[in-house]
Amino acid sequence: MRILALDQSRNGAWSVYDYDTCELVAYSAFEFDFHKFTYAQAIMHIEALVDSLIKEYDIAAVFMEDIQLRVNINAFKKLAQLQGVLINYCEKHNMLYGIVAPSQWQNFCCARGRSSKEVKANVIAIEHSDKKESKVLSMQFVKDKFGIDTDNDNIADAVCIGYYVCKTIEIKHAEPRR
Repeated sequence: MRILALDQSRNGAWSVYDYDTCELVAYSAFEFDFHKFTYAQAIMHIEALVDSLIKEYDIAAVFMEDIQLRVNINAFKKLAQLQGVLINYCEKHNMLYGIVAPSQWQNFCCARGRSSKEVKANVIAIEHSDKKESKVLSMQFVKDKFGIDTDNDNIADAVCIGYYVCKTIEIKHAEPRR
């Protein structure tokens, strides 16, 4: 059985795994630049991309990263719209799907930022980067685990989400898309 893992946003990524063997089958990034696409158009293209991936790889279940409110309420609202469209797609097509909290896959893949206690103890040394610490850690995880040397944190996150799902979430019954 194959699963699709999504780090969904205007600039996101996906990964496909063989769930039974936990083998990474394929991955890639996607980008719908705001100069060329409105957000509504980007959502439409992301939905079409997901549909084509499901068909191409015979996907049985879709897992997407949950959204979080951070600083920008408008970004949160747009991500909520995208998540809603993808959930609606899965429901309409009778697809199994799940939402994965960032903290879950980050903790599992050792891609969570350091706690204040760890910072004080100088437990983890992170090279200087303009990316968030969790992004650097996810890129390091996929390099160490899969030999993927990428500076695209969206790819790293999608690969980590899929790996987390394969290793921790029991899928009891899944039928291929009809």
